[in-house]
Amino acid sequence: MQESVIKHKKKHYFRRFLPQSKYDWKIYFSKTWPIIIGEILFCLNGFLDNFMVSHIPSGIDALTYANTYTGIIYTIFFAIQGIAGMFVGQYYGKKDYKKVNQIMNLRIWMYLFISLTFAIICWSTPTNLIQFIGGKNINGVALNESRMYLMLISVSWVITSFNFNTNMQLNETGHSNLAFVSACLTLLSNATINAISLYGFKGHAYYAAFGSIISAFVCLASDSFLTYYKDRPIFINIFKIYRITKPVAKQLLRRIPAMLITIAAMITLPMRMIIWSRAFPDDLINGSGIRAAWMGINAVTILGLVESLASIASAITSACSSNVSYFVASNLGKNNFEEAEKHAFALKGFHAIMGLTMSTIMVGVVFGIAYSPATSRGAQEAVVSNIYFYLDRGLFGNILESKQTKYWIDSNILEKAKIVYNSQFHVWSNGIPNKNELNIFINNEDIQNLIKDMKLKIGLSFRQIFLYTCFTFICINPVWCWFYTTAALPSAGGRNMIGSLTMLGAHWLSFIWLITLTFGIIIPLRSKNTFISLEVAYCLFFMIDFIRWLIFEIVTAKTNWKRNITEESEKIIIKKDTI
Repeated sequence: MQESVIKHKKKHYFRRFLPQSKYDWKIYFSKTWPIIIGEILFCLNGFLDNFMVSHIPSGIDALTYANTYTGIIYTIFFAIQGIAGMFVGQYYGKKDYKKVNQIMNLRIWMYLFISLTFAIICWSTPTNLIQFIGGKNINGVALNESRMYLMLISVSWVITSFNFNTNMQLNETGHSNLAFVSACLTLLSNATINAISLYGFKGHAYYAAFGSIISAFVCLASDSFLTYYKDRPIFINIFKIYRITKPVAKQLLRRIPAMLITIAAMITLPMRMIIWSRAFPDDLINGSGIRAAWMGINAVTILGLVESLASIASAITSACSSNVSYFVASNLGKNNFEEAEKHAFALKGFHAIMGLTMSTIMVGVVFGIAYSPATSRGAQEAVVSNIYFYLDRGLFGNILESKQTKYWIDSNILEKAKIVYNSQFHVWSNGIPNKNELNIFINNEDIQNLIKDMKLKIGLSFRQIFLYTCFTFICINPVWCWFYTTAALPSAGGRNMIGSLTMLGAHWLSFIWLITLTFGIIIPLRSKNTFISLEVAYCLFFMIDFIRWLIFEIVTAKTNWKRNITEESEKIIIKKDTI
């Protein structure tokens, strides 16, 4: 009898991590899928920019360097939203729409200050900012494209100060279906403008910024239109964003320390690219540590696409915060503590299952992208400019004699290319060809065969590294969905400082591990001619997430987050009236 009771308790314990009824499954799914699709469409805007410039030499590199700052800004936005969104959820649950509007107004002012600060800095010193991300040795083409893109994309940051809030408000108040419609229009406009700019006009890589700017306007207009006609009490009037009462401002501004801690934690996510670019740098002379130096493949070339796809796969993590706000925080605002706790447990398992489903879908997507000729075309086409680079510095002979070249290039093709090079080398002044001699050399049949084989090997290498690297985030995605749900619970009950400090410790643990992996293992081993591949390093890095998962679970279990924080505002008003 006792064994039966124990088994029943164990079954009940694991059962609570899933929706408890068909209705719960249905309501979770109905609220979640539009958020997921909307987030996917949001992330696709970033992926589209990278993918649609993949045919341009150094296109992916250029956009990835610049968009590291976009990632930093969005990280700050999400950090603020993760805390302020819980107030929206609780006040909306109480139907106190005036305070919902005031919270949103204050959020917009905070976002505007951040985006304008970054934009002014980017317009003032774009070159230094790009070199801070990629280092001093990044090639000139990538640097110029990235500078122009950075100055243009900063315009969209200012617009996003508004549309980020209008779109997130729809999710936080249960109107995820409307956010989905707006996201569709945003993606469609971005794809259309990019197609016209990059393929129609055959523009430079930085032309991709025009699509982002116009689509940001489209997002703001569609969000505002849908909110006005579907839920007018929470419509954000941009001409009245100055309306913020002192009690609401005080309630939210008291959370600024928690926001700053969360920002300090989450800022490590986009900053990872800075460390990866040091681990596998853009260096045609010494090599990046990825295959042969002449391939020109570095961490940014691969991870620019991989990280974009990872953000799509982890779109469910965006629903984690919104769903906790809607199902948990709103019930806390009504003092329905048992109902809030039930949803808190069930959402963990539900989000993990959705993450597993998304990972399964992403397998097909990743293979489709990997085998698309356009994906590696930019890297392949850059091989000619790489050869120019080596010839101009008298280093082409060293490339032909290197062990890596002998390993990757067909021996017959390589020997014929050596004969052509050696015969011309003594004719050229100081061993460096002038413009006419360079054209004759490049158009030589044996050199053309060498270039074709180089392009072939670059394509194969790019595909293999890309696939293996993507495999890591596909496997780890369900874990992210689980622990980001857990991480949102303390904030749902107003325990923002605890949640923020936990996030700070967990994220910096991950970031410190990446720094250790890069400067303590990868680079020292490379100096001894022992190479760790990018795909292996990427996998090793994300193993730390299992420890982060454990940290979030322990802290949430020890925290009393089942609290009604709307009573704080009432107490503030009562205290003011008493005085």
